[in-house]
Amino acid sequence: MIYALVSIFILMWSFYIYHVIVGRRLRGFYFKGLTSFLFIAVFFYSIFFQNISLFGEPSLLLLLVGELKLILYMGLGLVLGLVGDLILEIQYFHDTHKNEQISMGMVAFGLGHIFYILALSSYYAFSYWALIIGLVMVIVVHFGSQFMKIDFQSLKLMSYIYTFVIFTMVGLSVIVYINHQTQASLIFMMGSLLFGISDLLLAPIYFKAEKSKLFVIGNLATYYLGQLLIALSILFI
Repeated sequence: MIYALVSIFILMWSFYIYHVIVGRRLRGFYFKGLTSFLFIAVFFYSIFFQNISLFGEPSLLLLLVGELKLILYMGLGLVLGLVGDLILEIQYFHDTHKNEQISMGMVAFGLGHIFYILALSSYYAFSYWALIIGLVMVIVVHFGSQFMKIDFQSLKLMSYIYTFVIFTMVGLSVIVYINHQTQASLIFMMGSLLFGISDLLLAPIYFKAEKSKLFVIGNLATYYLGQLLIALSILFI
């Protein structure tokens, strides 16, 4: 079943990218919603069948009380990703409110990253080094945006806050993997790194009017693969 869900996810994801590239945004919006719904479906399926026992029977992760916070926080993070996806897509149909929609999308995704941080912190441990990584990335984005002539306009402060939150999450996932080196922490780290890369690719698209199809494909590919890996990581807990 998990292979079927992932296959359908990849199919919807491919249809979405295709319709964006050819300029069919409305139809692409439908496939975007389905794709985002599917990484949540993968997660919830994985909760109930996170591994196969020696007797070939699925074990129920929900029966393990210690993992309940992890499930709750990761689930909320993924759901907020779906909400953020839909909010950001609306700008292509109501471009007069573009900055408002981008800011609300940042809020949704930012809250999602906070829940990912809570998930990692509750199951593993929080490290203050993650905050330092987040601050370093704010500095990198500040000077990188000047070098690339990216103008955040009225969203500069919010963009920096968002950068700090997402790369604190990314940094924490790297630290967790270094400290624990489990399959689950590796897959979550890979997903979070791809998520961070996707947002770095998104900045010139939103704030520099970058039209390159490579940027668009790169952003959509890394984002959805990142969310899928985060959702699948629960299988290996």
